Amino acid sequence: MVDRIPIFQACVCVACVLSCFQCGCSSKTEQSEERPKASIHEQILAVQQGKSREIRSNVPTDEAEFEQLIGLTELEVLSLTHADFSDKFADTLASLSGLRQIRLEKALIGDRSAKAIGDLPKLSSINLPNCNISDEGIKDWPSLNELVLLRIGSPNLSDEAMGMVAKMKSLRFLHLIQVPITDAGLKHLYGMEHLESFYLDGGRVTEDGLETLIQAMPKLHFHRDQQHLPNDPLANDHGKH
Repeated sequence: MVDRIPIFQACVCVACVLSCFQCGCSSKTEQSEERPKASIHEQILAVQQGKSREIRSNVPTDEAEFEQLIGLTELEVLSLTHADFSDKFADTLASLSGLRQIRLEKALIGDRSAKAIGDLPKLSSINLPNCNISDEGIKDWPSLNELVLLRIGSPNLSDEAMGMVAKMKSLRFLHLIQVPITDAGLKHLYGMEHLESFYLDGGRVTEDGLETLIQAMPKLHFHRDQQHLPNDPLANDHGKH
């Protein structure tokens, strides 16, 4: 087991927990809107010229703009909160070999894009809250040895997918959004010794299943639908997270 993570990844963890996990205990630190001073085209030029390694936008991103990203191997952070596209651009994603963080809030991508993401070896953060990815799409994700944070929402992931998540040995933070897992899926997570935080919005788990999870992982910072469970021993222990 790896006992520590690189400094860069540690910084990613803190930033992602504050910005990606919109939950009850973090209500005092509201998610800040990204307001880039440059347009997508200007940001792409900056990456091409070696002046930047990030592209961030909170305004609609069209297909033509996204297609311009192809081959940006120096790009490390891609954060598009209003990019509405599908697997048509899986090859574009596959070409971003230096990517460390990916955040596509509204992109309805599926397994083609998921497989492309699984081939990006430097990824430490994946944030796809509205995708259509299935178990088949994430089967290679356990090979992402630097992955620290996974935030994903898809109706096509099952209990079997949790078995793959359990193989992600560097994962510290997990957030599932409307993923229809059951108590059987939760059991896959019990052995994740390095998992620090787990947020579950929706799903088909029972109260008994959640209570068993807390008993099996007493140090886990857990939220169900943005709230702690009544019997969670860490409910008043946020200062340590």
